[in-house]
Amino acid sequence: MTQWAGKYPDRKFFNHPLIMNPLRRILSKEDFASIGDYNLMVPIKRVGDYLLTHATMKYSMPNESLELAFSLKDNAVYIVFWKGDDNPTHRKFSTKNNQFNLPDEVLEELGLKEQ
Repeated sequence: MTQWAGKYPDRKFFNHPLIMNPLRRILSKEDFASIGDYNLMVPIKRVGDYLLTHATMKYSMPNESLELAFSLKDNAVYIVFWKGDDNPTHRKFSTKNNQFNLPDEVLEELGLKEQ
């Protein structure tokens, strides 16, 4: 999976079994199906032992985006759906019983901790 660092998280990335299978397990059918709607993406970034990506829904009002983290150590997947502009709300899911015991720099990248 480390070869994804610096590349865009296209359909191949989200269809990779280490990403797709856990997401299918932890997300509702609607949330899983909506991942394809997030069409403005930035390259995957490596932060420590995690791959991180950000995607936004083009022209969404209010703004809708998602953040995804993948652990290179244990293949855990963490995803956060954001909605709103000034004071966004979020929904978060993980393969670790929705626990987000992640390093501070990863939490910052996911938008879950102030810098």
